[in-house]
Amino acid sequence: MRFMVFVRSPRSLAVCGGDALLRAGVLLDAGDLVAGVCGVSGYWLIDVRDREEAVERVRRIPLPACVVEIRQVAVV
Repeated sequence: MRFMVFVRSPRSLAVCGGDALLRAGVLLDAGDLVAGVCGVSGYWLIDVRDREEAVERVRRIPLPACVVEIRQVAVV
C-alpha cells in the first residue's frame, strides 16, 4: 500500500530524517512544497504493508514541532 506523508516543519525535510525511510527501502519519492505560514512543508511517498506500518515508520523519525498527516494513495 502506498501512503503520502505530509510534514509541516520549521526546518527542511532533509534535516528531519527522511533518509531513514530511504535506508529502509520504503521511500518512493520525496519533495518540498512551497513554504507557507507554518514553515517548510514537504511530503514523502512510501510503500508499506499497511497503515499501521506507515504510522510506525514515521513515529521512528524525530519530528519535533511538526504537523504530520498520513493519507493512503489509490494505486490505479
